[in-house]
Amino acid sequence: MNLKTTLKTIFSLIVPFILIALAYLFFTKTTTLSQPQLDIVEFSPYAIFSIGVAISWKFNRSREFFILSILGLCLASITYLPGMLGETDQITNIYAIISLVIPINIALFSFLKERGFLSLWGLIRIGFILSQFLLSFWFIQTERTQILNLIHKDLIPVSLHLISSIPQVSIAAFLVTLVLLIFRQITYRSSQDISFIGVLLALFYVLHNPGNPILYAVFFAVSGIILITSIIQDSYSMAFSDELTGLPSRRALKQDMMKLGMNYCIAMLDIDFFKKFNDTYGHDTGDEVLKLVASTIKEVTGGGKAFRYGGEEFTILFPGKSINDVIPHLEELREKISKRGFTLRGKGRSKNKSKSRSQSSKPAKQIYITVSMGVSQKSEKYKNPDAVMKSADAALYRAKKKGRNCVSK
Repeated sequence: MNLKTTLKTIFSLIVPFILIALAYLFFTKTTTLSQPQLDIVEFSPYAIFSIGVAISWKFNRSREFFILSILGLCLASITYLPGMLGETDQITNIYAIISLVIPINIALFSFLKERGFLSLWGLIRIGFILSQFLLSFWFIQTERTQILNLIHKDLIPVSLHLISSIPQVSIAAFLVTLVLLIFRQITYRSSQDISFIGVLLALFYVLHNPGNPILYAVFFAVSGIILITSIIQDSYSMAFSDELTGLPSRRALKQDMMKLGMNYCIAMLDIDFFKKFNDTYGHDTGDEVLKLVASTIKEVTGGGKAFRYGGEEFTILFPGKSINDVIPHLEELREKISKRGFTLRGKGRSKNKSKSRSQSSKPAKQIYITVSMGVSQKSEKYKNPDAVMKSADAALYRAKKKGRNCVSK
C-alpha cells in the first residue's frame, strides 16, 4: 500500500472524530450567537436528518435511514417532552429511556442486513421503532415504576451519579455496543462501523451533559452529518472500486488517465489461460484466483498504480516513467505472480469430522498462475492515454503469441 493510499485510509477512519471535534469547537462559540441564530442551530438537526433520510432512501441504505429516524425521534423527545410533562421524575425517566434506546438501536441496526424500506423486513423495522417510542411514552405516562426502576438500577454497588447522569444500565449498553462495533471494524474494515462508533461517542457526550438544548442540537446534527458522510464515502467506493478484487475500477482508471502528465507508461496484464481455468475448476475458484492476482498486482513497485480493467485483465499506470524505468518492476511482478502458488481445495471434502483420515478427500492441490504483460509509453506516435493503452494492449497480444508469461513492449 503506497503512502497516498495509506493517508486516504487513515483520513477516512478519522473523519467522524474530526467532525465531532469541529462540533465541539462550534458549540463553544454558540454563546456569541444571537437568538435567531440559536433558533437556526436548534432546528438544524431536523433539516440534516431529513436530508440524510432522503439520501439513504436514494442509495438504498436502510441502516442509516433507520438510525437517522431514531435520532430524530430521540432528539424531539428529549427536547420537547420535558416541557410538555413538567414533572421532574418523568423528565428523568425520559432521559434514562433515551439513554438506553440510542445504544441498543445503533447496535441492532448496524448488525442487520440491508433489506430495503417497503419490504416486509423494512416494515417490521419501522414498526419496531414506532413501538419502542409508543411503549416508552406509555411507561412514562402510566408510571410503570417496576420497568422504569430496572432502567435506573445500579449494576455495580458504586454510585456513578457524581461522574455521569447516564444510568449504569445505559452505560453498559454504550460500552457493549462500542466493543461490538470496534470488533466489526477490525474484522471487516467498514466505513459504516466507523461512522456508527462516531455517532455513539457523540451521543454519549450529549447524554453525559444533559439539559442544554444547544448542546443537543449541535451533537445530534453532527451525528447526522457523520452518517451522511459515510453514505457518500461508501457510494464513492462502490462507484470507483472493484468489489471483487478491491482494486480501483475502470471508471477510476479513466479519471486517473486524464491526470497523467507529459511522460508516463501504461501496462496491460492478462491472466494466462484463465478461461480454461474457469471451465476446469469453476467460476468461484476463478474469482479466488482473480483476488490472489489482484493482491499481488496491488504491490507493484516503481510508482505504479494498479486497476482492474475487466474480466481477467488489469492495468497499471506509471506516471513520470519511461519503458526502461518500468520493465524491471513489471518483470519482478510477473515473477512474483508465477511463484505464488494457489491452493486448490480437493473436491468432495468430507463435512463429517468423525470420519477417519483414510476416508477423507484427496489433499489440496497447489497450482501456479502466470500473466502476460504489454507496456507502452507516451511518444510522438502515441500522444494521448487512449493511444498508449491501445499500444500496450497490442504489446500484450504479442506477449501472448511469444508463449505467455512474459513482458512485451
